[in-house]
Amino acid sequence: MDPDHAKTHRRRAAPVRRSVATVRGPKHRIVTTVAGLLTVAILGGCASAPPASTAQRESTQRQEETELLNMELAVAASRQSADTLAATSEYRIGPGDVLEIAVFQVEELNLTERVNGRGTIIVPLLGELEVAQKTSAEIEQMLAQRLGDKYLHDPQVGVFVAEYHSQKITVMGAVNEPAVHVVQRPRSVLELLSMSGGLNEKAGYRMYIQTSSKNPETGNIEPQRLMVDIKQVLENTGPLLHMILHGGDSIYVPKAGVVFVEGAVHKPGAYPMQGEIDVLKAIAMAGGTNFDAKEGSIQVLRPDAKDNQVLEIDLKAVRDNKVEDLTLTNGDIVVVRSNAFKKGVYGFWRGMSGIFSFGYGL
Repeated sequence: MDPDHAKTHRRRAAPVRRSVATVRGPKHRIVTTVAGLLTVAILGGCASAPPASTAQRESTQRQEETELLNMELAVAASRQSADTLAATSEYRIGPGDVLEIAVFQVEELNLTERVNGRGTIIVPLLGELEVAQKTSAEIEQMLAQRLGDKYLHDPQVGVFVAEYHSQKITVMGAVNEPAVHVVQRPRSVLELLSMSGGLNEKAGYRMYIQTSSKNPETGNIEPQRLMVDIKQVLENTGPLLHMILHGGDSIYVPKAGVVFVEGAVHKPGAYPMQGEIDVLKAIAMAGGTNFDAKEGSIQVLRPDAKDNQVLEIDLKAVRDNKVEDLTLTNGDIVVVRSNAFKKGVYGFWRGMSGIFSFGYGL
């Protein structure tokens, strides 16, 4: 090709390349913009996934904690079984039980008698005697005294429970198998929880026991309502560790209470109160505070039948052990307010980050 002709060709071709670049530029920007929007949409969709995944992890964690607690409960119950056997002497007689009475060297007074619905038995020479709510030792003492007063000199009396029929103990609430248990001997609290399949995932760590005990001043059997911390019992602490239950007693395990955490935290929502929970623990369960959180004045809204209380606590002072944390109750709402300046700075930073990343994509 002629050199002059080649130069002319190159000069003419150059504008064509510039023209093509000019035409393709806007299309490239449009494609980049659409791709960026699609990326944002995809990332937005992915961002909505973690809450469901987090809820699933929390549910699995609660299930594992409950299973571990039930394993500890079963082990502790097996250890206490021997203690309850030893406590059989404290068993209180009730309707339907069968008693064997033996009087040494007086075979005519030996008998086997079932306690009737009135809680009494018929004994030769003595007639009808009330035995309900008495132990075997107390019945022995009563028979020996009455026989000695009129008929025998220093009688030796033995009373044994041949059959147990009156002992029904109820376990209700957040257990896997609520039931009325017919027992043939006294049972510990842990044994009864284990017989009921252990706690379920909604159970709290406290339970209420309805029982009865003898008033040392009057000698009368009086009802008694007790609250027991299950974890204290498992840790071999607390005054009711070796408590024995009898017929007519009951156990109620309420569901764990709920506290609500909202505002400038990572995972606002409702959280179960399994055990004692304070403000610091509740916020930790909610993933901790955000950058813009106003930690100096955390509010606790406490709904009340008459009026709603508003309590304030300084989270920084709690962390520094300068003030005591606040123990939460069922239904409390923890509100973590935002610092307006920090929130503005954080919003500006996010906005600028988005602009720069979008410009970089262009």
